Amino acid sequence: MYVLDHTLPYIILGMPELSKYDITIDCSKQKICQNGKNLNKSQNDKNHSNDKNKHNISLHISECKQINSHCSQTTEDQVNPPQFVTEDKCELRKEVKDIIKNFDSVFSKDKYEVGALRVEPQRIVLNSDLPVSLRPYRTSPVEEQEIKSRVEKLLQAGLIKESNIPYSSPVTLAFKRDEGKKTRLCIDFRKLNALCKSDSEPLPLMDSLLDKLSKAKIFSSLDLASGYWHVPIHPKDIEKLAFCTNFGLYEWCRLPFGIKVAPAIFNRLIRRILTKYKIDFACNYFDIIVYSSSELEHWKHLKTIFEICEKENIKLKLSKCVFAQTKISFLGYEIEQGKVSPNNANIETIKKLQPPTNVKELQRFLGSVNVYNKFIPQYAKLRYPLNQLLKKDVKFNWTNECQDAFDKLKETLTTKPVLNLYNPDVTCHVFVDASQKSVGAVLKQPDASDILHPIAYHSRTLRDYEKNYAITELECLAIVDALDKFYYYLHGQKFVIHTDHAALVWLKNVKNLRGRLFRWSLKLSMFDYEIKYQKGCTNIEADMLSRHPVSHHLQHAVHLLDINEIKTQQKMIISVDLSIMKLKM
Repeated sequence: MYVLDHTLPYIILGMPELSKYDITIDCSKQKICQNGKNLNKSQNDKNHSNDKNKHNISLHISECKQINSHCSQTTEDQVNPPQFVTEDKCELRKEVKDIIKNFDSVFSKDKYEVGALRVEPQRIVLNSDLPVSLRPYRTSPVEEQEIKSRVEKLLQAGLIKESNIPYSSPVTLAFKRDEGKKTRLCIDFRKLNALCKSDSEPLPLMDSLLDKLSKAKIFSSLDLASGYWHVPIHPKDIEKLAFCTNFGLYEWCRLPFGIKVAPAIFNRLIRRILTKYKIDFACNYFDIIVYSSSELEHWKHLKTIFEICEKENIKLKLSKCVFAQTKISFLGYEIEQGKVSPNNANIETIKKLQPPTNVKELQRFLGSVNVYNKFIPQYAKLRYPLNQLLKKDVKFNWTNECQDAFDKLKETLTTKPVLNLYNPDVTCHVFVDASQKSVGAVLKQPDASDILHPIAYHSRTLRDYEKNYAITELECLAIVDALDKFYYYLHGQKFVIHTDHAALVWLKNVKNLRGRLFRWSLKLSMFDYEIKYQKGCTNIEADMLSRHPVSHHLQHAVHLLDINEIKTQQKMIISVDLSIMKLKM
């Protein structure tokens, strides 16, 4: 067991940790024993770490004195110590401790010590000059005392000031998520937001951010201390952000939470800062994610980001920062060395969902599952029975088929599916297939051993008019649909399309196409691809996405038809089409 410096913060060891290492505490004799041995005697033994018979207990704590000053001054929002890479790598922890010590000024000491970005004050533009003026909400004595305490701290920090203008929005307290009875101060800006002009600054696309992490092995997540409060507001617009309490009127000098343009303003400023310093090893989505391909490179990247924080007056919240991890949670996903899987917490939430009893509950369930649809093979087929209940004028009747679909969707996600992250330097392989109900596709890339791994799954049910297509058209539709879905991965890259319909091998070069096939051929001409015929029994994954799994023995070789066989099948298709036309006439 490591003996900790008495100057470090208090640590609570719970029953699971004590039981795991067979630790007993005898309060009457003031003894702590492990496996029957008195640990009190070993505390002064300098060589106790060399005893091979003892088990070291690694604690997830901040054991560096350099950050003790931050931990000892924690507020209610800063109770969690920063996380590090594996506890047995002391040299890595030393690197982190040294960086934190050298950039001590970057970290906020408490909730109300925030930076002020060195940027032009931001404007809040309204569609009307008529002021929004609302009365304060009635609060209990306890709530009012808490609001008064928060307001006084905001005044002392210079984040707000007293006001006497006609604007006013009421204050309320909201419970913090996952923090029991703790509350946070909220301003009800709904009326003001209705008049506020929208900001078209685009937020980063999640898939694009995830793609940037494909080659990273080490991650750090940096949390800005009350990020919005870093943004100064233009003097002419401060009055618009006034809020009222039962004991006075105040106005924000910084960007508050709750304004609808706040995410766009904040994201634009952080994006411009990272662009200004030409940072290509970090991405921003409210938190700053630093990613590197090696540990040594990661320390350099962290140092660079901390230097930028110093120059731009950005304060970080140490207790919510995560340093040098091989696995990190980001945007509802877990990222680990080129692989991505759904976040455990979100999956547990979906797992606990009960069968819906009405359309609204069904929509909520499907909305939760749809976030992770690219992880679910046969997604369109699985949710097909549930889709029928969403149709207009259809009575909500929860059948056994619906229950099976509900259970299978939950089961697929709770098995923790894993996908590889897209690598732009590796050739893509698209496996497509179609049936009379749906079309499906799988995007894959090979690893160093040339073994193909899935990047994403896609499937959808056919529209009513598409169900009338011939099989050749359905297979073409599957290709077009897959390329539309995976466009951002395939455009400008050479890739291979695998399909189990031989007639499509000639699609790229065939002449005199008409109708839909001609239009689709033109659409496909913008891509650089090769079509390979693969028997349905070897194209099992894509086949499963569009129909029930085939029962043939799986064969791992890709069978290519020679050109004579292709021409023969082409003639057969034309002959069959002519016969059908004669029958109709």
